[in-house]
Amino acid sequence: MNTKHFDQLMLERTLELARLSVKKGSSPIGCVITDRDGNIVSEGRNRSSESWSRKPLEIAGSGLAHAEMVAFYRMGRSGLEHPEELTLYSSLEPCLMCGGAIGMLGLKRVVWACDDPWGGAGRLIAWNQHPAFEKIHVGTPPNPELEIQAARLFAPEAKRVYPAKGWKMWQARYPEICAEIPEDVVEKSNVKERQRQIVRHFEKTQNETN
Repeated sequence: MNTKHFDQLMLERTLELARLSVKKGSSPIGCVITDRDGNIVSEGRNRSSESWSRKPLEIAGSGLAHAEMVAFYRMGRSGLEHPEELTLYSSLEPCLMCGGAIGMLGLKRVVWACDDPWGGAGRLIAWNQHPAFEKIHVGTPPNPELEIQAARLFAPEAKRVYPAKGWKMWQARYPEICAEIPEDVVEKSNVKERQRQIVRHFEKTQNETN
């Protein structure tokens, strides 16, 4: 299996899930977990602003309903019997909560499409230097094109929810992408309309690129 090509396919899938999250009113983050043979064993997307369906192995309507945590919940105990064989892909660098879960479970690999200079766990735990990640391969953004797509998708959310210091870190990491964001994306008081604006902004930049 061509690992580089496979990683790209899985990261593209995380972006599809992230875009779906925006359309559902949640944050634009998607996650895919695969086994050693390259089979997708679980998927998740941010569901923090959605209603909890009350179905087994589901989580939503909570700040804990991050894409990675949703994927972990859906796997259940049996799906995590051999975590050392699993690879987790995310459209955005996992936060401290999700990064901690990855380390505690002892996954084989974690790969993300774009960095999160403020909310990403690497700002606090130095991924490759933390004892919990001694046996976990941490793959930072492997594809420049997908990194741009992922950053464009999340940057409006970063501007909306992160403090001024966090937004400045995003501007320093992705200056051109952050400069693209119109002010009215974050000024709208209606959350669903704001999310629709984010989708329209992302699609517009994609069309201009293509």
